[in-house]
Amino acid sequence: MGKERSTQTTIQNQTTTPVPTAEETELNKLDLEARRANQQGTIDIQRSGLNLGNLLLKGMGLPGYLSTLPMGIGEDVTQNIVSESLKDIKSFGQQGGILDSGVLASIAGRTAGDIRMNSAQFNLQNLQQLLNLAVGGQAQIQQPIIGQSATLGQRLAGLRSIQTQGTTNQTLTQMNPFIKSFQQGAGQSLGKGLFFG
Repeated sequence: MGKERSTQTTIQNQTTTPVPTAEETELNKLDLEARRANQQGTIDIQRSGLNLGNLLLKGMGLPGYLSTLPMGIGEDVTQNIVSESLKDIKSFGQQGGILDSGVLASIAGRTAGDIRMNSAQFNLQNLQQLLNLAVGGQAQIQQPIIGQSATLGQRLAGLRSIQTQGTTNQTLTQMNPFIKSFQQGAGQSLGKGLFFG
């Protein structure tokens, strides 16, 4: 016959509460104050950045002094630069004695064309940069703020109480009750025969 087995289960609960140092507590307070102080500014920048990006993506006019930014170098400014450059070339031509030659006309034509091409290229690059800002610029503004907030959140989360629960099973092995009874009975019978027999 086998042995009698019984299992005893013990459930143990344990709560661990981290205790921050005085410096950690002070650092957390300072970071919380900084987060609170920057909260409204962060919201305002995000809102303005998203609105600005929305206007740029829709091809709409920008507010305030930014209104002329998408246009880049205007035709009037380009024409003024060309006119001033041609005056400079004419002055140079007078000094060099090539005032009415074909060389002067060629230089003037090439200069005017280069100025107009550079203005057009600048305007295209300007629009491309504005589009890049509209699509991803807010991330650059928000990244440090989000990083600081995440770091603070992780530190504060580490101060929460942690409760763990463990289960312990113990198996107790005892003699089979049938054998135990038989042995006790046999022992009693033998004892009676020896001492009282």
